[in-house]
Amino acid sequence: MKWGECMHRQLNHRGFTVLEAIASIFIISLALVTGISIAINVRNQTIATNDRILAVEVGTRIRDEIISTSTYADLSTWMNGSEMIVTSTTCASLNSPFSCDVFTYVSDGITYDTNVTITFLAPTSESQTYQVVYFEIQIEYYYHRYLTLDGIVYE
Repeated sequence: MKWGECMHRQLNHRGFTVLEAIASIFIISLALVTGISIAINVRNQTIATNDRILAVEVGTRIRDEIISTSTYADLSTWMNGSEMIVTSTTCASLNSPFSCDVFTYVSDGITYDTNVTITFLAPTSESQTYQVVYFEIQIEYYYHRYLTLDGIVYE
């Protein structure tokens, strides 16, 4: 064996080929991208969960305000037998029997005015018999994620 052949064999056994280096870079990159994606998803889910908690707080305050300041007679007269949908932009024009200030609640620096929709459901024969008005409060608390709270006003 010549001296040059011996050196060639030693280099091949101790070093990496270009293909091995590219494969290891690809695997490391894949692991990093996967880890970053998981971290971003966990962060977004945590933010959405915190926003949901705040939305529940705001929705509960709105529901309690409507229940405490509205009567069955006022609501049923205002609804006139049909479903009513109230938002921050339509509240004043609909002459709602409750204060439009319910759309100005702030929680953790977030005002949920444009994210809240209150739907007073059309009366049924059963709800009229028992003198009950059903309503739903829908809040968009995170990008295309909604929370719905139900409420009733009764005589």
